[in-house]
Amino acid sequence: MRLTCRILACLAVAVSFISASHAQAQGMAPMAAPAATPSGAILQFVQRFEGNFMAAAQAMPADKFSFAPSDPNVFKAGSPAQFATVRTFAQQLTHVIGESYRNLAPFGVKPDTDVDLKTIDSITDKDTILKDLQASFDYQNKVINTITAQNVLTPTGPRNTNLVAALLSILNDDGDHYGQMVEYLRMNGIIPPATERQMQARPAAAPAK
Repeated sequence: MRLTCRILACLAVAVSFISASHAQAQGMAPMAAPAATPSGAILQFVQRFEGNFMAAAQAMPADKFSFAPSDPNVFKAGSPAQFATVRTFAQQLTHVIGESYRNLAPFGVKPDTDVDLKTIDSITDKDTILKDLQASFDYQNKVINTITAQNVLTPTGPRNTNLVAALLSILNDDGDHYGQMVEYLRMNGIIPPATERQMQARPAAAPAK
């Protein structure tokens, strides 16, 4: 138990230091010091990503939620790439919505809202998707808040998965979909909000002499 506590403390300090350094390098204000709990640094790191993800989702116009790349707007004719089953922008989001519930439900925390995972991928309305996406992040944060030194490595999920492994799986998958969302935005002439903030934070270039 003492070893687990020391590992969690080191992880908290490391995440806080890396996040602060990254924010400083990008011209953004660093996050506040993590709460003095095992979940503190994890929650702040996750919520930082959540903010970027929600901003990207909000940036796409409602009439573009059905957008998906196709051969004519990505590659020249004759490319071996196939786009018949590529997710739309809306489906990128609904997949992420379901991830939290699928991966975290086994750990015994009840969601505050009812979610039908069988029909969630059929939702296309922007307002509904944004509401459900925020609810999914809220549920994820609720589970993170239950992390303690006693349960963080307890194998209570499918295939003896623990909470840390489940969160890593979610964040890894969410990162993939965020990257695809960024490409979708750019294909529609939209600068991703996180990139726009970085651009605004950079000092103005000195005039040429």
